[in-house]
Amino acid sequence: MEILVIIVLSAAVCVFAAKLFSLKSRIRSVSKQFDDKDTTLITTQLGGDELEAVVKKINLMIENDHKAKVEISREQTELKQAIADIAHDIRTPLTAVVGYLQLAENEEQRKNVSIALERARYCSSLVNVFFELSIIDSKGCEPVMESVDVNDMLCELILANFPNFEAKSITPYFEDSGKPVYAHADRKMLTRVLQNLISNGIKYGIDRLDFTLTADEVVHISVSNPISDNEIDTEKMFDKFYCASRSRTADGAGIGLYICKQFVEAMDGSVSASVGDGILTISFTLSIDDVNVQN
Repeated sequence: MEILVIIVLSAAVCVFAAKLFSLKSRIRSVSKQFDDKDTTLITTQLGGDELEAVVKKINLMIENDHKAKVEISREQTELKQAIADIAHDIRTPLTAVVGYLQLAENEEQRKNVSIALERARYCSSLVNVFFELSIIDSKGCEPVMESVDVNDMLCELILANFPNFEAKSITPYFEDSGKPVYAHADRKMLTRVLQNLISNGIKYGIDRLDFTLTADEVVHISVSNPISDNEIDTEKMFDKFYCASRSRTADGAGIGLYICKQFVEAMDGSVSASVGDGILTISFTLSIDDVNVQN
């Protein structure tokens, strides 16, 4: 009789151990599926137990989350398209307003018309930037990478902006080595990044604007200028619509540096900013082109 009891208990223990092992194995399988980013739904062996019920509820939550993400993505796409359409619709009448004001400008009404023309041009520039931003957000940045001489491009842009420097009594400083420094970049994007940084320095800088360009494993470009605004948050200044203070909002929409960040990162580069001793420095890096090594 005792032997029979022992046999029954042993069998019960074996069955329990088998079920426990199976349960642990299924839990490990579910855990691995959670770690797999490509997993859409969780699967497990049918057992008619609590684990199966939990997996069903998890799958229901995953499906609902997926539906919500699809809906949010659809709404965001529609919103971005609507913004692009609105910006496009605003650009046309603004262009016409600027044109008519230019025709109406004469000696008698020059002062009033000049003020109206200035504000219309300002609104037009904001709408153009806003339109470009909507295109970037809706279609993304697709760079056409090539070998670009950053030294030559920087010299050209500094010379092209010289009237703007003089108008704000800002002196640009750049030590031209006379040697090309090639980066692997999109020419149009890089031009826009450098121009935005120059414009930012002219708008908010004081006295001088310093440019540095070096190359080792990557190409380093930095633009530094003295500032009077100590409220700049370097962690947020590349955010969309960021302005350090209300007094700056009248000078722009706060998206020039955001566009810089989007373009630099699209070219597989990185961008950062720092403030020290009253100097704001914005730096970014790009991949160095093999032409530098060959030279």
